[in-house]
Amino acid sequence: MSEWRKYKIDDVAEIVGGGTPSTKIEKYWNGEIPWLTPRDLSNSTGRFIARGERNISKLGLLNSSARLIPKGSVLLSSRAPVGYIAITKNEITTNQGFRSLIPKGNTTTEFLYYLLTNNIEYLKSQATGTTFGELAGSTLKSLSFDFPPLTEQKAIAGLLSSLDDKIDLLHRQNKTLEAMAEALFRQWFVEEADEGWEEGTIVDICLTITKGTTPTTLGHQFTERGVNFVKVESITDTGDFIWEKFAQISPETHTFLSRSIIKSGDVLCSIAGTIGRVAITTDEILPANTNQAIAIIRVNPEKSLTEFIYLFLKSLKFREIMDGKIVHAVQPNLSLGEIGNTELKIPPVELLNKFKQLIEPIFKKKHSNTKQIRTLEKLRDTLLPKLLSGEVRVAV
Repeated sequence: MSEWRKYKIDDVAEIVGGGTPSTKIEKYWNGEIPWLTPRDLSNSTGRFIARGERNISKLGLLNSSARLIPKGSVLLSSRAPVGYIAITKNEITTNQGFRSLIPKGNTTTEFLYYLLTNNIEYLKSQATGTTFGELAGSTLKSLSFDFPPLTEQKAIAGLLSSLDDKIDLLHRQNKTLEAMAEALFRQWFVEEADEGWEEGTIVDICLTITKGTTPTTLGHQFTERGVNFVKVESITDTGDFIWEKFAQISPETHTFLSRSIIKSGDVLCSIAGTIGRVAITTDEILPANTNQAIAIIRVNPEKSLTEFIYLFLKSLKFREIMDGKIVHAVQPNLSLGEIGNTELKIPPVELLNKFKQLIEPIFKKKHSNTKQIRTLEKLRDTLLPKLLSGEVRVAV
């Protein structure tokens, strides 16, 4: 450890802020330059990011405080919330919610990424402000950390990157599997739908449709450890769960919030804020609860399949139906009644059973990948603090 040195962030990286072109000037927007906000990182599952929901134009870049950030920089969200981290896959710009780090010659992009990842809670503790915490650029510059020699930095980052590369590969496989399942659903139940199938609604083929409860509205609090509590940001667009984004409640609160208890095989659908994230609950995350922003749909196995409802909720047809029924108040929301009363053709049970034989291996493989992802994430998260503190050394 004698060769490790303490550096301020300002010694190893240039800190760059962001900016937002005037939204009143149309020609500043919809150009070719990716422009990110912290929200774009909220559902990110990998280390790298290439673009967000919006782009700006060259004029927008020139007429704002936004800066073009080079490939291989480390993005750190500095407010609302503090602590989203990603590596730029290409040149991008950001809004004011980031402090982007451009590495200097005495560190590497990957090591800096893992160093910040290992110190998220510390970074959050350095934020100031009453409405929401913000990590000032001057504060970030002054923070000091221990850095090994560059060769060891590369070895540490290489080991952690190898784990993350495997995790990223499994996520990509799941995305492909998800696309295959959705294509089969369209073929069987949209393109080849039979006009003679029974007309019905989602509630006709479900045992219950309810939603969760937030503990704090009932005098209970979240805890550091305990029972998993699923939030909208805990669910990805491909139906996977992000374990790091679960909250935690006590076993007593879990039992008290009986309405929000979810079971294996329940279909979860986000109905507030970000509408339409869908997942199937698996044994690995149980016991678990969820909040009122997520609908809990329990399928009647005598009338339908969990996978059928899951894929229907993800289908373009359902999205088109729901688009006209979303209420835009403080935040977009969708009622349980609108979901339950959605009309659909109900395929015969015999056909659903044939579809299950075809689709089940896809979901099993996706589930197996998800379990492997979790195992690799645990290994990475165990190694990360040990490597960054020097407790575990790597050969160089």
